[in-house]
Amino acid sequence: MINIIIAEDMHMLRDSLKFMIESDPDMKVIGLAQNGKEVVRLCENEKPDLIIMDIKMPEMDGFEATKYIKEKYGKIKIMILSTFNDEESVSKALKYGADGFITKDLGVLELQQAIKSVYLGLRIFQNEALSNFAKKNSEMLVGNTVDINISDKEKLVIKLIADGKSYKEIGSILHLSEGTIRNMLYNLLGRFNLNDRIQLVAFAAKNRII
Repeated sequence: MINIIIAEDMHMLRDSLKFMIESDPDMKVIGLAQNGKEVVRLCENEKPDLIIMDIKMPEMDGFEATKYIKEKYGKIKIMILSTFNDEESVSKALKYGADGFITKDLGVLELQQAIKSVYLGLRIFQNEALSNFAKKNSEMLVGNTVDINISDKEKLVIKLIADGKSYKEIGSILHLSEGTIRNMLYNLLGRFNLNDRIQLVAFAAKNRII
């Protein structure tokens, strides 16, 4: 069971998110907060596995709450919830340690899949939120352009990652198993001394792979 707290100042959206999440029997909403201070207090009492964190909330916004919770309770996963996936918001989410970034127009199944992926330790940045940020900030993440030996299939995997596709979706598109896609990703990260998917996409953009 994945125990979740929803931090969102709009009552109707909180209830909607709760309904969407709990339609999956493997998930349970154990707390609702309408501002950053409330979600911090709930973390102290409820010990959630994951938090859905809105950005714009009174008293303490989602970024401040994320920073505090990550510093004090590092194992709690946090997914930032935003109306827009602008570069500044994605940058702040990364800076303060968020494990994911999703927008409020996400469908039920997409939301549930994002939660499960983050819970399992993957960093999920919805669709163009990842690629837009990585491409615009590739200079911060990688060095100068280098000669790279990479196969066409590997290039396609990176492109699909940049498009926000899950491992399962990439496997389906390429007619490969999910495990094979994961292995390809790990090999790419190791080959270029990168830490995660975000750095891989930035590296690929910087070096004109995608």
